[in-house]
Amino acid sequence: MLKASLALMLSHGQRPRAQLGHHIAILEFARKHLDPAHGPLLDLCDRMRRRRNIAFYDIAIISEIEVQEAVQAADDYLRVISADIQARIP
Repeated sequence: MLKASLALMLSHGQRPRAQLGHHIAILEFARKHLDPAHGPLLDLCDRMRRRRNIAFYDIAIISEIEVQEAVQAADDYLRVISADIQARIP
């Protein structure tokens, strides 16, 4: 989902700075440029980003249900990003 958000950002001719917190900046860019109706999906993406950080840098157990929900959310998000980018291609 972060890579899809990065693709959205790059499709607008922008790129994030290589600095601490750049994942947050990428998601904020997506929130600013996507339809507000996708806000709940972006909220979920941000929660998943935070959960990933805990699992990656600390100890966390991620349940099978969380994984299934994440895969579904990622699929939905990729469709939203793809549609947005395709709509702007001449």
